Amino acid sequence: MDGTEYWVVNGKVDVDPFSNPQINTPEALMQRSGGVHVKTGHKGTVVRWAMFASNWASLYYVAETLSGLRGPYTFEFFLSGWFSQTVQDPTEAYLRLHDLIVKSDIHLRQKTFVKAMETDNLGTVSNLIGETLVGGRADPETCVDCVYDPSTGRFVVERIGTSSSLAKLYGMSPDSFPCLTGHSYDTIVSQAYKQSLKTEQVVYDHVMAVFPVNDTVNKWMGYQRAIVPYSFGDGRKGVSVVTDFADVEITLP
Repeated sequence: MDGTEYWVVNGKVDVDPFSNPQINTPEALMQRSGGVHVKTGHKGTVVRWAMFASNWASLYYVAETLSGLRGPYTFEFFLSGWFSQTVQDPTEAYLRLHDLIVKSDIHLRQKTFVKAMETDNLGTVSNLIGETLVGGRADPETCVDCVYDPSTGRFVVERIGTSSSLAKLYGMSPDSFPCLTGHSYDTIVSQAYKQSLKTEQVVYDHVMAVFPVNDTVNKWMGYQRAIVPYSFGDGRKGVSVVTDFADVEITLP
């Protein structure tokens, strides 16, 4: 398979995984240090690990990045011998990897929380979100437009406002983490998109989630959000989402 291969150790990509002379083989790295090997290219992605090693953080990292890697996705894991499973769809691959993690008796902490807020109680609302809720419309420069794809049931980013929170954090790239579909963040936050589209009402909520801020660091961030139902000129349906990094009424468990 042509492409890229790398090791994930302790929840982050390790550029020099064999620096320890006592762990100088792939088997030792998997079994003793919980290393997870990823190889991805035009023919798909292969993930290899030892089932009962201390690798939950690394497997979680891989699960959250699967949607940005090319399929099909093959999982090769050691459990009294090597086993292999291949999944075509990134969402199914994400769910299957989590199933395999659970089978290792490893329980992961949820990384995305959403709290619905009442639009008649704006005591903690930021100025940007408050203006959106009062006006009932989203400023094109500060919002992100997402189109609903009825064939997949997902929302796809159509346009990123130049002054939106997404643009400020990740730039205008439609391939950044918040824009990708199929991982847990997308699944959780897009439920409110469906609610707004179904009711044709503006939805106001608070979100607390882990965001990758570079290749090796994840950070908890909270933001307020106004979701406005939107009809595109060609008849497609979707939502315009305005977010603002501000105080949220969410307490992590």
